[in-house]
Amino acid sequence: MTAVASPLTTTLEVRGVSVRFGGVIAVADVTFTAHTAEVLGVMGPNGAGKTTLFNVISGVQRPTSGEVSLGGSRLTGRGVEDVAALGVTRTFQTPVMFWGLTVRESVEVALAAREFGGTYPPAPWRELLRCGFGTPGRRRENAVLRECADAILTGAGIAAMAGRATESLAFGEERLLEMARALAVSPNVLLLDEPLSALNPDEIEAVLTSIRSARASGVAVLLVEHAVGELLAVADRVVVLDHGRKIAEGSPQAVAADPLVIDAYIGDELE
Repeated sequence: MTAVASPLTTTLEVRGVSVRFGGVIAVADVTFTAHTAEVLGVMGPNGAGKTTLFNVISGVQRPTSGEVSLGGSRLTGRGVEDVAALGVTRTFQTPVMFWGLTVRESVEVALAAREFGGTYPPAPWRELLRCGFGTPGRRRENAVLRECADAILTGAGIAAMAGRATESLAFGEERLLEMARALAVSPNVLLLDEPLSALNPDEIEAVLTSIRSARASGVAVLLVEHAVGELLAVADRVVVLDHGRKIAEGSPQAVAADPLVIDAYIGDELE
């Protein structure tokens, strides 16, 4: 299968991004880069501007000023579908499920969208139908889709869930499936918005394993997470926001020891 987005060796660049909603400044002149094969943690208290920043990167929100680019291609001003076609994939705080499909079929949908140039998340039944059924050639393609989906589910540690209906999944299982679907489209940049929220320890470790696998495959991972210990453990670098402004950037060790970060966010949590 051929992925829609080709691998990039250059960075995701966020330059001077600001977002205003009337008189409220949600993001104020934020600049940073995210490199290939790197986990960049994005930390900050509630209301720091993290989700707004993700909205700007993924094309949901246009910045008031500044720009975002990937591999020399300007993302700012493009729609969500165009940004996704360039290889930027996002998960959400509340997983988006395709009701009426099995876990395996949900991953097959993502693979079909990648293969046929569709957007992600795609319209599930339309994408599955585009794979086709009936002819020998189509049956072979569907067999390949199934094999690829099963390999992804195995890598994500959820192969045992393959035949289950998405409606039957617990919240933590939905998170694991969403991660598997996101990685199925072979993204260049993966935006993870609190993927560890409400998970048990085994599920947390499974998601962290998926994040490390994504990094090892060359993906630039941007991780927003309130679980400070886990974020610092998996991130290569960390950006910290407070009231929409970047107050720190550096290695996890340097950020954890920064007095501004401790005062604004971490406090006793590191204890």
